[in-house]
Amino acid sequence: MAHPKSSTGYKLGIVNPLTLVGNELKTILRERSFPFAKVVLLDSIGKSGALTEVDDEPAVVAAATAEELEDLDLVFFCGPPAGNRDLMALHRQLDFIAIDLSRPTSAEDGKLTVAGINVDELDPDDLLVSPHPIALPIALILQQLGKLAAIESCIASVVQPASEFGQEAVEELAQQTIAVLNIQPLPQEVFDRQAAFNLYPATQRHEELIVSQVKTLADARTEIALMVAQGTIFHGHTFSLFMRTHEPLEESKIIAALKSNPVFVFPEGDQQFGTVDAAGKDEVLIAEVRAEPSIRGGFWVWAVCDNLRRSSALNAILIAEKALFGAEMAN
Repeated sequence: MAHPKSSTGYKLGIVNPLTLVGNELKTILRERSFPFAKVVLLDSIGKSGALTEVDDEPAVVAAATAEELEDLDLVFFCGPPAGNRDLMALHRQLDFIAIDLSRPTSAEDGKLTVAGINVDELDPDDLLVSPHPIALPIALILQQLGKLAAIESCIASVVQPASEFGQEAVEELAQQTIAVLNIQPLPQEVFDRQAAFNLYPATQRHEELIVSQVKTLADARTEIALMVAQGTIFHGHTFSLFMRTHEPLEESKIIAALKSNPVFVFPEGDQQFGTVDAAGKDEVLIAEVRAEPSIRGGFWVWAVCDNLRRSSALNAILIAEKALFGAEMAN
């Protein structure tokens, strides 16, 4: 268990707390009754001075500086990576645990860390990197099914939501939806085309980075192909995964293997899962597992996951709990 710098308890920092992921961090800290003495809100993207809240109390966002970081035990870094890199590089000098949620990130100087995969191996002296939110659920699925048999290949089609690009993108998608219905000109400041009622290859995809992260977290021998599409979705990634093993696996065994891990949830009774059902959920929702009769050893997994929560903020907080308290909490 790491000892806090202050006798009053752990002091946490959130860099860029007004981002969607930053707001989700504050929500989960409150929900999990995280034992902190203080949360300091810092800015690296020009929004210092903004008024927000922490644990239902008013709070002001201050500029992120070395002086502000010096007294902190652990800092979550959200938002664009450019403004965070120099600050994260101070984590050893100033003796704070740094958890990077910036996107995209190459993790060249950090350690990709996922609760349920390798969090038990973390070194608090490393820069701890939560992977791209597309990489995390795919890695969890491959890691779990890899216990049954080696996954030779995985072909992934992913539909990403507007919230991957921040609150501005969510608002523009809503405005476009209204504009299309009313036959009005479309706002296109975030998206380069009509995103409402549309589906197209995403312009910002980071597919090579995501594949690299999945290989690092799961079995590097698995051949992985990825296509990311932009869809008319506000929150949550939708995953269609086609996987192949050398010898066919029974569908029931695949389902049982996934059900054995509480991070995965299947529908019960007449329940059905779609992308909207993932919002606010801590788990990866598995809507369907199906063997592919036309390809030996092939099977499909259709899943949805909250990109802001399970794939980002919750993973970072599970990392923080392990780094500070020395034990992985319930995921």
